[in-house]
Amino acid sequence: MENVFPLKNSLGVVMVQCEAVDCLNVKDVEKNVNQLCDWVDRSSRAYPGADLIVFPECSTQGAHPDAPFEIFTEIPGPLTDRLARTCIKNQIWGVFNLLEKNENPTQRPFNITIIINHQGNIILKQHKINPFVPLETAIPGDELMVYAGPKKSVFGIMTCYDGDFPEVARELAMKGANILLRPASYMEPYSEAWKFVNQARAYENIAYVIAVNRVGTSHIFTWFGGSMAIDFDGRIIKQSPLGIPWMTKVDLPIPLVEEARKEYKTGNHLFNLKHRGYAGLPPEGDTRNIYSVYREWI
Repeated sequence: MENVFPLKNSLGVVMVQCEAVDCLNVKDVEKNVNQLCDWVDRSSRAYPGADLIVFPECSTQGAHPDAPFEIFTEIPGPLTDRLARTCIKNQIWGVFNLLEKNENPTQRPFNITIIINHQGNIILKQHKINPFVPLETAIPGDELMVYAGPKKSVFGIMTCYDGDFPEVARELAMKGANILLRPASYMEPYSEAWKFVNQARAYENIAYVIAVNRVGTSHIFTWFGGSMAIDFDGRIIKQSPLGIPWMTKVDLPIPLVEEARKEYKTGNHLFNLKHRGYAGLPPEGDTRNIYSVYREWI
């Protein structure tokens, strides 16, 4: 049974896997935004007091390869203002993915995931670091950021394909993220990879992973859903069905992550990465960087 009402020491996270129009005009975008706002309204009725709601990648403007410049948005702008008003109305933080227009209309847009707080402020704006090439032509970002949220949470965002790179999750975790948010448009034939990669990112970084995936069939792909919440030991604690729109909620006790990171003696990957073999070389172990790929980036 869902825990409908909030827990004092846990972050209540609503995951919404939804369909979206792959937009070719402003009216298409409006349909998607109306749907997102409706989901937020429904979430506040279904799960009063929830702290955060997370939507998939491409749920605002879709992912049509021929999308025109007119559907791309400014951040902040009228589109994000509408989402902000919905977050204020429902007193919830929201995670939304958008295509931000480039100042040069001849250049491709940016794939952006934002977090809007319950006061309507955009508190984190994360560029997708690794667009899904060659199919995705968005311009890649070059910085990963974290932000402290409610109930001692620290959010980091890895958008879809970003989550396939251990380096992205590790960078966020090293910067203090204890919840890795992964809005995605993961398609078949990658449903098996979706599961084990999400679990690996949680286990490697002693962090919760909230991975929310799109559903539906577009002009090219089938998006399979299967959204999931994973605890810091890599276990799936909540999973949505495959192939259908779905909303569910999970409660994450954040203090457990911080306790695990401090107290784990085995499997403390964040510490052991920089303190190799501390049992044999007490108390700090070997602190040298022996990974040539990070020393000699080519």
